[in-house]
Formats: sequence, C-alpha cells, structure tokens
Amino acid sequence: MKANPPPNQDNYEAFLTRLDAATTSLSTRAASLDKALAAVSLLLAPYESAVRKWARRRLHVSGQLARHSGSPQSYTALGELHDVAVTMESIFRDREQRLRDTISVMQGRRGAIDKSLMELELSRVKLTSSRLLSQDREKLSAVFSALAGSTVATSALPDRGLLSDLKDARQAVALAEALMEVKGY
Repeated sequence: MKANPPPNQDNYEAFLTRLDAATTSLSTRAASLDKALAAVSLLLAPYESAVRKWARRRLHVSGQLARHSGSPQSYTALGELHDVAVTMESIFRDREQRLRDTISVMQGRRGAIDKSLMELELSRVKLTSSRLLSQDREKLSAVFSALAGSTVATSALPDRGLLSDLKDARQAVALAEALMEVKGY
C-alpha cells in the first residue's frame, strides 16, 4: 500500500486575507475618527472665543470696580457682573479644556491606528516575501530532484558527486533562508 504525499498547502493566503481584513477594518475606523476629529475641532473655536470675551468682560468690570466712586447699589451691580463674568469664563474654559482633552484622546487613537496599519503593511510585506521564498525553495527542490534523476537507474554508473553537490546546495539554500529570516529580510 502506497501512501499519497500530503497536498501542498499554501496557508499564506489565509494569513494574507486576515491581514487585509484587519487593514480594511482599521482604515474604516480611521476614516470615521478623522471625521469625528474634524467635527470636534470645529467646536473648539467658538469656546475659545467665548473664553476670550468673558475674560475681557471680567477684566473690564474689575477695572470698573477698582475705579468705582458711585453708589453702593452700582458697586453691588458691578460686583454681580464681575461674578457672572468669572463664572462664565470658568464654564467656557472647562468646556474648552474638555474639548481639548477629547481631541487629544482622538489623536492618540488615530496615532495607534496609524501604527497598527504600518505594522500590518510590514507584516504583509514580510509574509509575501516569505511566501515567495517558500515557492522558490519548492521550485529549487524540484529542479534539484530533476537533476538528480528519477529513482529508476538510467545508467549503470550513477553520479554520486552530483547527489552530494545537490545536497550541499540544498543545505546552502536552507541556511541562506534561515539567515534572511533571522535578519528580517
């Protein structure tokens, strides 16, 4: 009973497909994040403007309070205006800071996505190179086998030197591939 050799399995395609799926998913997320980042960034300008306006109003009212020489009622009214300006400036400054924090978090996420996309592309290149090396190894092995001849003796004097040279060549190829993998090529 003769055992059939196992079929040549190219499992590189499955890994490349997974890399492509991950790249597509992250690219979609990156596009959505870019749109959200643009929207949040648009919200920042009005809050920055409001902070500046309330700060100017607070400073103006503070100056009025410092130079006040009028009635106690007008001083109380100016004090209330000053308190409102301080409160509003604080509220808008807090909102502005929350938006800045949100933008920072979103930019951090975008950076993480970019890093992952770069790693995926690098993995794809390495996997493709490895696949090509594997295919070249198979072709080289087939060529060596063809040069060695069939298992049926075709001549009365086999070329033992050829078999030794082919074995040395296979070992050299295997060592070169191992070196390339260790060096990251």
